[in-house]
Amino acid sequence: MSISQQKHKILVVDDVKENRSIVKNILTLCNYEVQSASNGLEALQIVKTDNFDLILLDIMMPKMGGIEVCRYLKIDPETANLPVIFLTANTDKELLAKAYKVGGSDFIKKPFYKEELIARVQTRIKLRDYEKNLEETVRQRTQEIYETQTQLMYVLGGIVEGHSKETKEHVQRVTYFTYKLAILSGMSQEEANLLKDASSLHDIGKLGVADNILHKSGKLTKSEFKQMQQHPTLGANMLKHSKLPLFKAARIVAQEHHEKYDGSGYPKGLKGEDIHIYGRIVAIADVFDALSFKRSYKDGWNIEEILSFMKDMKGKHFDPRLIDIFLDNIEHFLKIYNINIEKIELDKKHNLKKKNSIVNWLMKWDI
Repeated sequence: MSISQQKHKILVVDDVKENRSIVKNILTLCNYEVQSASNGLEALQIVKTDNFDLILLDIMMPKMGGIEVCRYLKIDPETANLPVIFLTANTDKELLAKAYKVGGSDFIKKPFYKEELIARVQTRIKLRDYEKNLEETVRQRTQEIYETQTQLMYVLGGIVEGHSKETKEHVQRVTYFTYKLAILSGMSQEEANLLKDASSLHDIGKLGVADNILHKSGKLTKSEFKQMQQHPTLGANMLKHSKLPLFKAARIVAQEHHEKYDGSGYPKGLKGEDIHIYGRIVAIADVFDALSFKRSYKDGWNIEEILSFMKDMKGKHFDPRLIDIFLDNIEHFLKIYNINIEKIELDKKHNLKKKNSIVNWLMKWDI
């Protein structure tokens, strides 16, 4: 249901019962949903339990006056954007100045005309709807931009895979492992998602490495390895001109995922926490997956060999805190690994089945 189709909710706050009844009756006839409160404290409790589009607030009330209520509403992020129209018999300039200063949107003088009340409420509700629609539009556009960035990341990651003969599944697994380790390390959901997507470009710099080096089946020479060591810098340079948060994170990952905790990594020889946490997390995810699978230059290791190696690399290659978290929660990572392997096998079966269906169709028509 769109905002314009929803029944708008209004809270009327006044210590005089007759006043509340009059306002409620008028607005209910105009198809608004109206609740009421007899004092400021009650009003603050009610707004925590429901979403309102407008508050009509008496200024002069016992216990807690309208100006104080409005001040509380405006400092709370949940209600800061909720419009407030003051109802008051006191039109003293200083009082009204205070009312506007604490965040009041408008005021209606008591006693009021029915037509004036309706007109002021309708105007404020329309403005509120416009603000909501604008906020939703901005949110949608922001989400679309982020999704476009993410899709572009994976497209670029796919180009890297084709160039370096690393599998699509490797990149996907690295993103899954990265996200899980980020969450377990205490990173927020939002930042962990950012890092997950950014990690898909950890090897983007390999686009700048010669094919004969990337595809070499044997051990690299010193000269070839030196060229291979340039790919983090090449990747960072490819991404350095973008100011988008996702690409900024990807640049950090590309540049620092081969740095080692003891300072023996490359390209800068960064040490300890001088290595960005993004680089330290992706380093663990990348190595764990790289050791698990066969590459052109090596066979895959078994899980016991991998875990033994990674434990030995604590404080050397890997951040001690992060590798402890990884090893203490290894069942979560193995679960991702197993599910991913199953998905690969299912995809292969699906592709084979689709291929066989095409062959059968061709044979049926004697083509």
